[in-house]
Order: sequence, then C-alpha cells, then structure tokens
Amino acid sequence: MNISWKPEAGRKPNKQLLQEASTLARPNTADHIVVAMALRPNGVTQSEVISLFGRPHRNKLKQLEQDNKVKTYTLPETSRRRRVRLIKR
Repeated sequence: MNISWKPEAGRKPNKQLLQEASTLARPNTADHIVVAMALRPNGVTQSEVISLFGRPHRNKLKQLEQDNKVKTYTLPETSRRRRVRLIKR
C-alpha cells in the first residue's frame, strides 16, 4: 500500500511495529497501517487516521479488542483528542 504520509498523522510506524501489526491485520492494507499506528507508544487518534485515509477507521481496532487479541488504553492527553494504544495479549 502506497500512502503519502502527512505530518498530521504523527510518526510513521517503524518496521518492528509493522511486523507486529502483521500478526493482527493483513499486511499492506489500511487495517495494517491503523493497527501499527495504534501500537506506537503514543497510540493513535481518529484525527490522525482521517488525515491519512480521509475517513475514520474504527472497526478493525474494535474487532481485535472483542476477540481479546489486544487491550485498548485511552492515554491521558492535555487536549480533547482521545488517543488509543493497543497492547497485544
């Protein structure tokens, strides 16, 4: 998947995060990128996802949590944005 990375999306996931995300989502898909972003230490916000894909992307993260493959944390923020981080179980 070829994505034009934008600064509003935060730091690009490194190779290790992309590899971890490959165990949770099919590689080279939007799901894969969103999962890798959520695995970052500072997690991901919907505004970061929207800046990359032009739309919200919640279904894969919710499904992984329902399947007990990951645990979702809402990280404390100074702004009003909700930042979600995934922890593999």
